[in-house]
Amino acid sequence: MEDVKQRKEDSRRKTEINNTKIKYILVTDTKIYKIKKISFFYMEIEGVETDLTVDNVPEDETWDLEEFKNYKVKLVNGSGKAEIVDFSVWVNGRK
Repeated sequence: MEDVKQRKEDSRRKTEINNTKIKYILVTDTKIYKIKKISFFYMEIEGVETDLTVDNVPEDETWDLEEFKNYKVKLVNGSGKAEIVDFSVWVNGRK
């Protein structure tokens, strides 16, 4: 019984279905990732690379990656999954 209660609690904390306006992450001017998972409780976000351009997605659903500097960010592209651990180093390396 305790195990079922814990799973229910965990499922409320982790949003597997993204029902927010946060649908896409703009990583660079040309790279857009679609949000697959987001957890405000655990402060985690995961996105998958797309072939979309800024013109293809609604502006109110697209968020700059820097908005998530306090989150654990995972980005999945053709070569696999990458975690951004130290956000400030990553941002400075992109400038």
